[in-house]
Amino acid sequence: MNIPFMRLDRQFEQHKETIMALCEQVFAHGRVLQGPEVADLEAQLCEVMGTTEAVAVGSATDALFFALVTAGVIPGDRVAVPAMTFVATASPVIRAGATPVFVDAGSEYQPDIEKTIQLVNSGSIQAVVTAHLYGQLFDITPLADACCASNVILIEDAAQAIGGTFNGTSPGAQSFAASLSFDPMKVAGAFGSGGAIVTNNSEAAARIKRLRYHGRDESRTYQELGYNSQLASIQAAIVGFKLDHLNEWTEKRQRIARRYTSVLDEFPTAAPPFEIPNARHVFHKYVLEAGSDRDRLRKHLQDAGVGTMVHYASPLHKEPLFADYIGPTDNFPETERLSREALSLPIYPELDDSEVDFVCEKLTSFNW
Repeated sequence: MNIPFMRLDRQFEQHKETIMALCEQVFAHGRVLQGPEVADLEAQLCEVMGTTEAVAVGSATDALFFALVTAGVIPGDRVAVPAMTFVATASPVIRAGATPVFVDAGSEYQPDIEKTIQLVNSGSIQAVVTAHLYGQLFDITPLADACCASNVILIEDAAQAIGGTFNGTSPGAQSFAASLSFDPMKVAGAFGSGGAIVTNNSEAAARIKRLRYHGRDESRTYQELGYNSQLASIQAAIVGFKLDHLNEWTEKRQRIARRYTSVLDEFPTAAPPFEIPNARHVFHKYVLEAGSDRDRLRKHLQDAGVGTMVHYASPLHKEPLFADYIGPTDNFPETERLSREALSLPIYPELDDSEVDFVCEKLTSFNW
């Protein structure tokens, strides 16, 4: 059996009629950029995320950059970022002219909150970008409280966590803003690039709407230097359709995750993903820890036709892009351990029961 890590083609085939109808709708009215589908999506995001404002843009990377700029981050500022995350959590900090200050991973793949709060309290940073990895939110209340007390900006990278909650609260509720991703691999992905910012700050939202199209305001006057970061109407329509199915698809991901976890629980050297109490995990990724067996397990699954990935094989502090921001005494032991031991299994709603059974069989047959 061949089970790829991701099957976007299968999702398209299952919903082809609806997706093609959405495309035809856009072609019929001709507003392929910033058409009515974009405004509809923004309203839908406010409902899903529980914020008063949402602004759709060309990518989550742009969304995070716009959040930094509108929050007041300026060249020379220092911004705490996780060492264990995708590059697009940290690169917008450099793009804004600021300096990333890396923080080691803590528990449950999340940044070390205690160390982050220490940085906040030290007065040495002006902002924090934290990340909710793999679809699970952690409790940011202690961090949000510390940032508020020290007048430090807090922004959430929620690219992987659309639909995730902690104590019923979504990203953006306790921070300046949260960035979302519509990358095709995400739980509500477009068939191209896309992203959004959600916030309760109306002034920030208005400015991001200017920045996404060359600094132009509603009067069609160019007020400041902006960018070209518009979300295509077709992509907005597709994301809106997927958001309508988000709860259904999340439940399917959760069922698959429970199957994997029930198998891995039988083996002491395997660590399935820990589900934080009071958090709704949407399982954008199913990331287990296999210790020193990781590479051997990956080959075992590969030989059986099961696709896997490593998130993330190269920690950010080891990437050449960030070499100038790493000091001689900086160390990130937990991030490096996770990069050696973590392995992601296929998890998407289109997996059928026989495929999930097959993956479970191969996990069981591995010589742990």
